[in-house]
Amino acid sequence: MKIMLKNYFNTNQGRIFTALILTGILSVASGLTLVKGATGASANFSLETSNEVLKDNIKPNRLPRPVANAVLRDLARRQGVFTRQLQIIDYNQQTWRNGCLELPQADEFCTQALVPGWRIVVSNGKQNWVYHTNNNGRSLRLASANTPSENLPDQLPTSVKNAVLQAASRRLQQPISQLTFIEAQQQTWRDSCLELANVDEFCTQALVSGWRVVVGGVGQTLVYHTNQTGSALRLNQKANETTLGPVQIPASELPPPLDRDIVFRQISSGGFAGRTYETVLLKDGRLIRVRIGDANDSERSVRRVSVQQVQEFVRSLKRSQFSKFRNLSYPAPSGAADYITYTLTSQEGTVQYNDISQNNLPKNLQTAVKAWNQIVASAQS
Repeated sequence: MKIMLKNYFNTNQGRIFTALILTGILSVASGLTLVKGATGASANFSLETSNEVLKDNIKPNRLPRPVANAVLRDLARRQGVFTRQLQIIDYNQQTWRNGCLELPQADEFCTQALVPGWRIVVSNGKQNWVYHTNNNGRSLRLASANTPSENLPDQLPTSVKNAVLQAASRRLQQPISQLTFIEAQQQTWRDSCLELANVDEFCTQALVSGWRVVVGGVGQTLVYHTNQTGSALRLNQKANETTLGPVQIPASELPPPLDRDIVFRQISSGGFAGRTYETVLLKDGRLIRVRIGDANDSERSVRRVSVQQVQEFVRSLKRSQFSKFRNLSYPAPSGAADYITYTLTSQEGTVQYNDISQNNLPKNLQTAVKAWNQIVASAQS
């Protein structure tokens, strides 16, 4: 009996021991599977769309995932969207010349040291953003936002966009990521040459449906005529002579951002007198103008517009898409003198232009300038 009980306990102990080992193995395997699955899900969520683009743009030096994740998370937070709605469409290794990644803020001291990192272009399909980062993504800065397809008519065919971007990129010797669509209008051209015939060229006299597209690069703006699909495309040289090309305002030259109570600010400088004036519009309707450098404040004036006018002005800035000209300057023609430079700042950015070339600014920007001038003219003491 003792022998039987002993055998019984020994047998059962062996079975229990075996079961515990098997259970432990299964638990560990299950745990590993769960961890692996959770890690994979997290990575796939943060780079769901971006990874597809990166696979299509295979480069010798792959963008590290921590850097990609950091950029996507930062932009998603800024725009209030999910990271899966964003794509990394381009990236390049860079060596920045200072600790600010070559993007200093106003009055910021930057360590003068070489910083290896990345230049990354992110898109939501309508707008592009450019980031500068260090090697691991722990330091990053938003360089600029341009709009290669935002604010364009919904019916503008993708084939036209692509044809114009490729043509402009070749002509300006600039990457597509640095190009910005400024305007696009449907047109009916009167001949097969899209009304841009070369000397001694024969053009069929027939109506051709198409587009007039204005695209901007660094330092120059181009005007193209196309047919409906973009398969026929011509550069309007004459228009290019009168269309201003914007340049990026250096970060060190940007004026300080607006206080919360200020809706808009204009700084005018130059002209024959060489004086600088600042005019600010407050939310409560006050319009305050002062001369910079006037120690006695003798030229200070305070006028008013209604709160309703202020609100309508803000709406007009949105309608004219003032924010898409953020931190752009439209310089005076070479050799010009005694002109007045205007620096306009909203809560969304700064634009600079001059009185000589005001009529050659993009139409949307002209509309914003006109709305501001109307506010100033309507103000009462």
